Amino acid sequence: MRVRELFNYFKPYGFEIPNWRIAEEYGLDPREIIRMDLNTSPYLPQKWLKNLESKIPTLKINQYPDATYRDLVEEISSYARVKAEKIIPTNGGDEAIDIIVKAFIDSGCEAILSSPTYDYFRVSVELQGGRVINIQRRENFADNVEAILSAINDRTRVIFLCSPNNPTGNTIQYNDVLNILDKALDIAVVIDEAYYEYCGKTFIELTETYDNLIIVRTLSKAFGLAGARVGYIVASREAAKLLNKVRPPNSLNLIAIELAKIALRDYETALKNVRKTIKERERVRELLSTIPKIKAYPSEANFILFQLLEGDTKLLHRKLMEKGIVIRYLDPSWLQSYLRVTISLPEHNNRFLKTLERILKEEM
Repeated sequence: MRVRELFNYFKPYGFEIPNWRIAEEYGLDPREIIRMDLNTSPYLPQKWLKNLESKIPTLKINQYPDATYRDLVEEISSYARVKAEKIIPTNGGDEAIDIIVKAFIDSGCEAILSSPTYDYFRVSVELQGGRVINIQRRENFADNVEAILSAINDRTRVIFLCSPNNPTGNTIQYNDVLNILDKALDIAVVIDEAYYEYCGKTFIELTETYDNLIIVRTLSKAFGLAGARVGYIVASREAAKLLNKVRPPNSLNLIAIELAKIALRDYETALKNVRKTIKERERVRELLSTIPKIKAYPSEANFILFQLLEGDTKLLHRKLMEKGIVIRYLDPSWLQSYLRVTISLPEHNNRFLKTLERILKEEM
C-alpha cells in the first residue's frame, strides 16, 4: 500500500501495555496487577453509574445525539463558570488537541512545545504535517518563557503549554502566561488543564481577554471517567466558532454524555476524591524521599515524578512490573533517570513503596 511518507520516520504515541499482556509476560494473575501508570482516578464512581443505570432504558440510543451537545454544554458551563458559547465538548482531551491542531496547523507549519510534556501534542502536530519545536524546560522544570518567545517565527501557529504539566507535575506561572499571550497575539496558545482539579489553578478567565487562548480539560482524571471519554475546550467566542468548524459530528455517545451530566452535577463527590488523592500524594512523596537513591519532586497533579539517582530506570521499571506494579517509564531522551507514579488507593501506594524499597535494597 502507498502510505504517507511521514511513516518513514514518525514515532507513534506509546500506548500503555494492557493487563492481559503483562499477566502473560510475567506469569501474573491479572487481578493482582496495580496500574499506577495511567494518571487515572482509583475511585470508581458507583453512585453515578447507578444513577445512569436508571436512565439507560429511556435513552434514544437508536438516534444520534444532539450535535450541539446542548445539555452537556449547560452542565459544563455551570461547573466551569463560563458562557455556553465558549464551550466545545470533545471525545476526551485528545480529540480536543486534534481539533485545535486541524484548525491551525498546515503542512510545514510549526508548533512550540515546552518539553518534556504530554507526547500527544507532538503526535497530533506531526500527523497533520506540522513540525514540532521542543523548548527544553529549566532545571526545576519551569517553562523557559524567553526561549519559547525566541522560537516564534512566521511558521509558528500554536504554542502548547500544560499546567500542571505531565510528567513533571508543576504549574505554569500566571505572569508567564500573560507574557506569552501578550507577545504572541496572532498565535494560538493552548493550555492543557487536564489536572486542573488537583491544583485549583486555571487560566479560563483569560479567554475573556485573549482571543488566542484555548483551554483543554477532561473528565478523565478528577472525575474518574477515563473510560467514558469526555473532555471539553474553552475559548473565546471567535475561537470557539472556528474550532466548531473542525470538530467531527457526534463524536460523543449518548451514554457518555448522560454520565458526564450526572458527574458534573455532583462535583462534591469528585472533590472529595481529589482531596483524598492530594493527601495521599503528599504522604507518598514524603515517604519516597526517605528511600535511598530516590529523589521525589513536588507535584500539583495526581502523580509524582521521581528520579533514580543510581541504577537503571528501565531495569527498575521491569522489576516492579514483574511484581504486578505498573508505573510509567518515560522517554529516555528527555528523562533518562526518571519514572512517574500515579497516586492510587492507600493500600496500593503502600505496596508500591514497600516493593520499590525492597527492590532497590536487595535486587539493584
